[in-house]
Amino acid sequence: MQFFVPALAAQLDPVTSILGVVAAVCISFISITLVASYYRFQSIVAQAEETDPEEMGASAEEVLRVQLARYLAGCARRGTSFTLALIRVEEADIAVCMDSPFVQSLKDAVRRDDVACLYDHQTAVLLLESEPEDAIAILNRIVGYVDEHCAGVQADMLHVGLASYPGHGLSGKELIAVAVNAVAEATSEKPIVLPEIIDEDSEEIEAEEDTGFDEEAEEDVSSKGWKERRKNSILDELTGVLKPSAVSAYMQRSMSELRRKKKNTALFCIGLNNMDHIARFHGEEAADDVMAGVSKVLQAHLRADDLIGRHERYAYLVLAACTLEEAEIIGGRITRLVQQSAYTSGHKKLKTTITLGVAAYPEHGRNLHHLYMAGQKVLDHSRANDIRAYAVYDPEIHDKVPAKPMKNIKSVQG
Repeated sequence: MQFFVPALAAQLDPVTSILGVVAAVCISFISITLVASYYRFQSIVAQAEETDPEEMGASAEEVLRVQLARYLAGCARRGTSFTLALIRVEEADIAVCMDSPFVQSLKDAVRRDDVACLYDHQTAVLLLESEPEDAIAILNRIVGYVDEHCAGVQADMLHVGLASYPGHGLSGKELIAVAVNAVAEATSEKPIVLPEIIDEDSEEIEAEEDTGFDEEAEEDVSSKGWKERRKNSILDELTGVLKPSAVSAYMQRSMSELRRKKKNTALFCIGLNNMDHIARFHGEEAADDVMAGVSKVLQAHLRADDLIGRHERYAYLVLAACTLEEAEIIGGRITRLVQQSAYTSGHKKLKTTITLGVAAYPEHGRNLHHLYMAGQKVLDHSRANDIRAYAVYDPEIHDKVPAKPMKNIKSVQG
């Protein structure tokens, strides 16, 4: 080794050697800084759960931002919803700090993984992993617990504003703004406020529905034109099923209605195989013809009440009222029918197959977003393993697949 090092050094000119040393020092410095920042972040998080922001040399806003960023990242990674609750004490003489009886009772009322911190000297913050439809019931329970266990604080002193992720926003800033407005609207008659979650696609569709045409007055021309415009606004011109922009709104409505009627429901996530190959070798028009042909197969062999929508470039979503056992039969039948069919494009007869993921309510989730995440995991797992068939969601197998972003199917109040 003693002979090797001088020999190696002799092969390097002084400039290269200096640059190598500088690069090594820089990399070491950056690595140390990153590690130190990570441990500093963890230390702040641990301290924030027990210590007032002022004692840490930080503001309540800074601590909330750190806690919210950590919680939001965890829920986004797991594909779950959560609720941000601002709980304001309307009596100015009641202390709201991390070691106060009020905040301690809040921490006792929530689960271990939920987070309690401060918004200001009158307001505490809770971050709770929950669905929007459960949020008000959960906060009623928490307020009742505080009323019972915290001396000097009664339920009628508390006003609560809620915001739900991802329904009210995908960033901490958006969620805080919604919750602040909600707590300002709270009254003694309505102490807990959860603003309605508006689906942008639903708003667009409702705007189309409220175009102002009077069907009775304009029975012949105007009514026909209105209906045609409405149909065009929600249906994909190529496939004749729901447009991607309308899928979320209509399926959310249908899912909510089925839940109210206590009906079992299944979501089928259907991906067409070899479509990039077809587009590359036969052209985009041929790929469109295959998409349209598969849509016809789906429409011909599903019930009129089943919702079919186009999703992404070469995929469909189907929402059907059926049990899990029935969904397995439907999934197998659709897969065989698509595989057995030939799709005409000009003078060519083209073939394709589908990969299909099934998720069911109530077995695999309580809302459309849960079913979508589960079905997509099945689809992604099957594609990664070249499985060209249907499969039902199995947590032990498919939860190993990373969750997709939440922007495609949004979780709204059901």
